Amino acid sequence: MNVKNFVLGLGIVIVFALVLWQGVETFYPSPMWDDYCRNIDLPVKPGVEESQADCVENNGVWRSGYCDYYYECQQEFDSAQKDRAKIVFFISLIAGIVVIIVGYAILSVEPVGSALIGSGIWAFFYGTVVNWRNITSIWRFLLLLAILILLIWITIRLNTRKEKSFWKRLGLRK
Repeated sequence: MNVKNFVLGLGIVIVFALVLWQGVETFYPSPMWDDYCRNIDLPVKPGVEESQADCVENNGVWRSGYCDYYYECQQEFDSAQKDRAKIVFFISLIAGIVVIIVGYAILSVEPVGSALIGSGIWAFFYGTVVNWRNITSIWRFLLLLAILILLIWITIRLNTRKEKSFWKRLGLRK
């Protein structure tokens, strides 16, 4: 691959990443903290000592020696972020699969095919990172294992000569 194709392919991956991110932000924007917690009136000035009874009386939550007036709205904000992360994960997963299939199908047009496969890998990465804290350890492992198997399969398919298949080289087919 020459330098021109490498730069163009890298450009496709980068711009795809930006398009995916901006598309998600446009059609499913991130929740904003101010939308959940902006209208909280603090009954005391910051830095003023307050008792646990005063805190609870003023709709706060006493937490390890301080009054958290943002606890309720923070819980709502965190829930909205978690819900959005799940949607971003599925959007990215679907986009990644589609782009890898398209890249694989038009691989003869370089660097577009390779760049689209790279873009699909980026989509998997992006969706997983956004939703990482919401996925249990076993699902993280299974997801990463499935993606790894898919990438190995694609790599083998792309690098196996047509006249002698991978399975024939292993002696499993005639």
